Amino acid sequence: MREQTSGLGQPVTKRRTLAPGVGNYYQQPQFVPANPHRAGHYAGLHPDDQPLVEEDESYYVTRPHTSVRRYTDTPTRITQGNTRYNVTYGAPPMRQRTNTEDEEDRAVKRGLRFHWLVYVGFVLFIGILGWIGLTALGQWWQWQQDNWTYGNPRTYQTDAVVGHNDSNSSPSHFTAENLRGQIIVLELPGGDAAKGRSYTITSMPGNTGNPPVKVMFQDLNHDGKLDMLVEIGDTGSVFTVFLFNNGQQFVSKL
Repeated sequence: MREQTSGLGQPVTKRRTLAPGVGNYYQQPQFVPANPHRAGHYAGLHPDDQPLVEEDESYYVTRPHTSVRRYTDTPTRITQGNTRYNVTYGAPPMRQRTNTEDEEDRAVKRGLRFHWLVYVGFVLFIGILGWIGLTALGQWWQWQQDNWTYGNPRTYQTDAVVGHNDSNSSPSHFTAENLRGQIIVLELPGGDAAKGRSYTITSMPGNTGNPPVKVMFQDLNHDGKLDMLVEIGDTGSVFTVFLFNNGQQFVSKL
């Protein structure tokens, strides 16, 4: 908006509005009476004396009532003064991806692909866990069988004729026991407890696994007398102690 002064000294209001595809529009000049409050003001500029002019809403380009912008390739002519413009509306240009962003995307995709050694390690890990589980299960099952067979503490009993005041009608009685890691064999010659004797075979610190003890007899040195074999542990992990028969008792060496 701008003001011009006519030859009579009265201000003339001149308004021009541009709209796409529309030429120049001018509002008819209006003559405004002189401002009676001339003290400190130019004529016709005091706000209290300005007339209320209704404006036509059609002169202004308003935003459409929608949140969607539609772009067209058809050029629009805009005239501004003596200059004419051809304006084409289109979608905003797409931002080109940089090499750095492409490398980052490829790195993320590569991170989701595991090396074949990872799968091998996973299979080995599962196998180790399975082996540990089966081993623990086997040990528990063997422990239960030892409890049913030998009790707790582990005890084994048998009879044999070894030539120590015994006979087929009165064989000697032997008891093997694991007493908190102390392996002990008790002999009752001919079944007579008054003549009983005890053999301390060995000791097992910690008594790991609480293994059972069994006693067997065999002529190891082929002298015609049965010798004692003390087996400690279960099948597959048996430790054997040999005691030789001297005709009166069993000894570690003849």
